Amino acid sequence: MSSRTRLAAAALGATAAAAPTVATAGYIVRPGDTLSAIAARHGTTVSALAAANHISDPDRIRIGQLLSIPDTAAGLPGYTVGTPDVEPYTVQRGDHLAAIARRFGVDLVTLARTNGVGIQAPLRSGTGLRIPGRLRRMNALLTRVAGQQGVDARLVRAVAWMESGWQQNAVSPTGAIGIMQVEPYTGDWISRYLSPRPLDLNVAEDNVIAGCTLLSHLLAIHGGDAQAALAAYYQGDASIARHGLYSDTLRYRSVISTLMRQE
Repeated sequence: MSSRTRLAAAALGATAAAAPTVATAGYIVRPGDTLSAIAARHGTTVSALAAANHISDPDRIRIGQLLSIPDTAAGLPGYTVGTPDVEPYTVQRGDHLAAIARRFGVDLVTLARTNGVGIQAPLRSGTGLRIPGRLRRMNALLTRVAGQQGVDARLVRAVAWMESGWQQNAVSPTGAIGIMQVEPYTGDWISRYLSPRPLDLNVAEDNVIAGCTLLSHLLAIHGGDAQAALAAYYQGDASIARHGLYSDTLRYRSVISTLMRQE
């Protein structure tokens, strides 16, 4: 990984913010829905959604079923406090506000108010919208993929925050892409040798999968040593072998460790 410039202030304001989730919204299951897709859209996890609705088998939901959606905002890491909670979206041909709200799992009225438009207002293709609830969606995505890859979710969340502030549209000066700031050539290598399918770094979920897959691989080859894996993720094992650990790499590891402890 290339050097970053976000080391100095990344841990400022990091405090524990975990709290039990409570159900604050309802959702009616529609044809084609799955519990995992509903959870992703609403920024929660399958386990939290299943627990909130007393669902023993996540694969068995029925059309028309009313689900309670847990409010996971209180469970966001403290280091996210004060960060803009919106993400950009470009209107596509045929889009309407209700469909966009459902796609992202946000309240229709909130979406309209955030963008200063009417609920029934026509949307012009190419128009930029701001979608609220970015942090909880990213938190859920990072937590879910970390669990699938068998990597400590605290580690994944902290790395993603250090790398991009959980922003998929982030691109580094060297071309590293997305939430996990994966270089394109690294993404190609992961797709070829570590992933069962090609990964598109420009897609948020694939970007997180790539980063988690790489972290899992580095943890494996370093015998579970998280500090060694973090150094390799940031600087690269070949560079470490030639030059030793850079001062930036030491600071990078220190900040991520702090974020993890204070989550």
